Amino acid sequence: MKYDEQTLLHLTKSLKSYDRMVFRSRMLVMLTEMCLIVTSLKTTEKLLSRFSGKTPTPDAKEAFIILDRYQTAFNLLKQSDGLKGRCLSQSLVMRLLLKRKGIYTDLKIGITQVNGKFDAHAWLEKGGVLINDHPSVIANYLVLPENRKHIRIN
Repeated sequence: MKYDEQTLLHLTKSLKSYDRMVFRSRMLVMLTEMCLIVTSLKTTEKLLSRFSGKTPTPDAKEAFIILDRYQTAFNLLKQSDGLKGRCLSQSLVMRLLLKRKGIYTDLKIGITQVNGKFDAHAWLEKGGVLINDHPSVIANYLVLPENRKHIRIN
C-alpha cells in the first residue's frame, strides 16, 4: 500500500510526538524516583500534585485512546534496561499524566511475603479495573488501606 506525502508527514509527526511523550515520561519517572528516595510518598505526591491541572473528563472513546497510549508507553518503559524507576514512581507519574488528561485513577499499594521476605508493589486502577499491570502480577498482594500508604519506602 502506498501512502501520499501528507499521510506520511502526519505519521512522522505523530511518531515524533509519541517519542517525546515517552522520553518526558521516563525523565519524570526518574525525578519522581529520586524524590521518593530523598523524601516520602506523601511529600512526593504533594509535589506531583502541583503539576496537575483541572482538565475536563474526556468522553469514553477518547479516554480509551488516551489510556491505551499511556499503557503502551509505560509498558515500553518497564521493558527497558535502564532508567525506568520502580513500580511506585512509574505509577505516580502515569497517574499524574492521566490526571492532566482528565482521567482519574487510584494508586494501589500491595504487600506480600515471599520466602520470608517482605515485598511491595504499586499499580493503578480505574473503577476497579487494573490499568498498568497484569492481574497475575498483583494476585498475591494484599492491598494496603488508603490510610496506610503514606510510609517512607526505601
